Amino acid sequence: MDDAVEESNEGCIIHIKVRLGKSNIFPAGYDEWRKRVEIEINEEPVKGRANRKIIEMVASFFHVGQDDVEIVYGKKSREKGVRVKKKKEEALSLLKNG
Repeated sequence: MDDAVEESNEGCIIHIKVRLGKSNIFPAGYDEWRKRVEIEINEEPVKGRANRKIIEMVASFFHVGQDDVEIVYGKKSREKGVRVKKKKEEALSLLKNG
């Protein structure tokens, strides 16, 4: 899972893969082949609703405000980079241990 989190100037970037599902789960697993943390959402990707839901879920998981979470690439893709204002080690610890 270390490959899915990268240090950045303003925290860390988490490489995620979005799955549409029946519920909202983050993290919903790890894609070994793509080296991405999976997130499952039940929001359709219409008018940015799915991206807003992802930001909300990631912020809640890492106990930061939604202003501290930003989608830096992949806004129209299932594979996204999400910047969180947390140190890489802290983010990895939370992802691995819940």
